[in-house]
Amino acid sequence: MTGRFSYITRILEPEGLMYVRIFGVNRPDLSRDRGGMLLDRVARGGINAVIFDYRRMVYTHDTFQIGTLAGRVASRLPAGFPVAYVLGRQHAGFVVTLMRTLTRKGIITEPFASHRPAIAWANHQIALTRAAAIAGRDDPAPHARSA
Repeated sequence: MTGRFSYITRILEPEGLMYVRIFGVNRPDLSRDRGGMLLDRVARGGINAVIFDYRRMVYTHDTFQIGTLAGRVASRLPAGFPVAYVLGRQHAGFVVTLMRTLTRKGIITEPFASHRPAIAWANHQIALTRAAAIAGRDDPAPHARSA
């Protein structure tokens, strides 16, 4: 599972769910640059949750670089924003480090082994947020589980 880095981004409507599937070798500079572009897209609006699918990715980040990446992501997302990760076992350390940092910053995170449960979870989180907005509550999912 090596090769040139690339990714495919799809916006699943009408929920506004961004699904990002990443391929090849992902270096810290690519995470910074491409991740920044993806976060710019989220900041423009209309995106209510993100799923990162890492199953076909090889990462070269060390623990410090992963923590730095997570801090950048967390600083650009609002508290309560749902982020799901689809991963293989080889990504567990990478994703757990990301999730811990994001969770400390108020981002709702969840890991998955395949894409269908991740999409269902993200859609559920979006529905909870919308229901909370209608009810006038700030905390859409006080029971949400995170790392």
